[in-house]
Amino acid sequence: MFINTKNPALVGKPLLDKSKSQRRHPLVFPTIAERQELGKSSTNQGGSALVKTKEVPVVGFKHQTLLQGVDTLSITAGGNQPSNWLLEQSQIWNEYQLSHDINEDNICIEFDNKWWELYPYGKKPYKYQLINKEIGFISIWNTDKWNTADIGKQHIHITFYPKFLHSFTTKDLNVEVLRIVSLLFLNPEGVVIQVSRADLHSDVSSSKMLDFDEVINSISRCKFRDYWYENDNEDFNRDDLEVLTPLNNNKGGQKLIDSVLADKLYNMLHNQVSFGSDRIIAKRDIESAYWGNKITGSIWGKVYNKSNQVKVKNIDDTPLLWSDNGWNGEDVVVRVEFSMRRDFLKSMDDGKYVGLEAFLDNVDVIWKYLTEKWLRLVVDVKENNSTWSQITPFWDCVTLSFNKVEETIIRIKSYKSKINQLWLQGSGCFKQMISLMMMNNTDTFAYKNTIKALEIDLQQAYHINDYIKRRQKIGIA
Repeated sequence: MFINTKNPALVGKPLLDKSKSQRRHPLVFPTIAERQELGKSSTNQGGSALVKTKEVPVVGFKHQTLLQGVDTLSITAGGNQPSNWLLEQSQIWNEYQLSHDINEDNICIEFDNKWWELYPYGKKPYKYQLINKEIGFISIWNTDKWNTADIGKQHIHITFYPKFLHSFTTKDLNVEVLRIVSLLFLNPEGVVIQVSRADLHSDVSSSKMLDFDEVINSISRCKFRDYWYENDNEDFNRDDLEVLTPLNNNKGGQKLIDSVLADKLYNMLHNQVSFGSDRIIAKRDIESAYWGNKITGSIWGKVYNKSNQVKVKNIDDTPLLWSDNGWNGEDVVVRVEFSMRRDFLKSMDDGKYVGLEAFLDNVDVIWKYLTEKWLRLVVDVKENNSTWSQITPFWDCVTLSFNKVEETIIRIKSYKSKINQLWLQGSGCFKQMISLMMMNNTDTFAYKNTIKALEIDLQQAYHINDYIKRRQKIGIA
């Protein structure tokens, strides 16, 4: 693993004294970014050499957006009263939670004409938890204490999984989410739905995975909590700097800052830029590059080799979608992904995009900001004036990913790769068992007896509805 740590860049603005900041971590303490010049090799923390092979990009290669959209979506919903169905079910669920034995399997319930696994316990602050591995995870407030929740946003929390999200266009997704949520409230018209967490992604074809130079030549705002304004070009004059300079006299104290100047300083602090990625994971070549902090940040981004991931994880659906959008099956597919929490959405245009409908209607606006201001991959970083840095052809394709409205191709879920994998695993286990059971090298009793025992067991499983129960658990019954 290669770790690349970066520092924020000096932009020629006043420093914020670390000791006088009232925040837990100061927003700005700019230094000159130490850019690591990577030669033919560099050393990781373990001391072993990490060989860097410089690939020559294909001249004239035309990058293409193969897939884009919402990849993860978590929402909260709040309303005055739960639906009659939810009130009736909650009484049954309460009894189930009290009587459930730890050695028993979780039961499945029918909701929205689909089977969901009901957990026998809640997780604060929610009382009930439901999961359908094809759709998502639902957490529900205690119906007996409905009024103790925040009416506007706290009663229901739902995380929708990528396989469900990719089945709808952005426009249709809002309609489908609203339909599901409305089943849990008595008056759907009064329900408020807000985005808690969302991931936007773009899959772009490339002749190769990004190399170290392309990742290092990046300009981002990931080190600072960013408030976006339509016009964030703020200039400081000599008088401004004098006001920001502390008085040097025996009485101490400091001049009061004019409100206009304070706004300039505030905008400058929240629009500081830095160079290079925060973290790089690589073996021989780069696998992933990260900007921002997933644990503590409200916004973070990453770039990684998606075509390699689908091979490792035996994902069938995504390559089929790529092919339908022009993928030749050979080009490397690089995914650019941005993850954001509600705090970040609140900071954009005074919280205009926190609501689900507003968010989905403006994903192109949000993507434009993320790829043009929050993060850019450039040909060469011009540290004196980063706005002059020219973006790479790859990043040019990324920025335009959401400009064109594309219809999502809905496919029936394929389990071919997973079935083949399970077959190979199961078959290998039986072969190993038979090998141990054989009395000698020519013994046939072991495998014949195993075939008969397996046939009896599989037939019995059908008659006791074991297959149906399993289909309910994985959400496809």
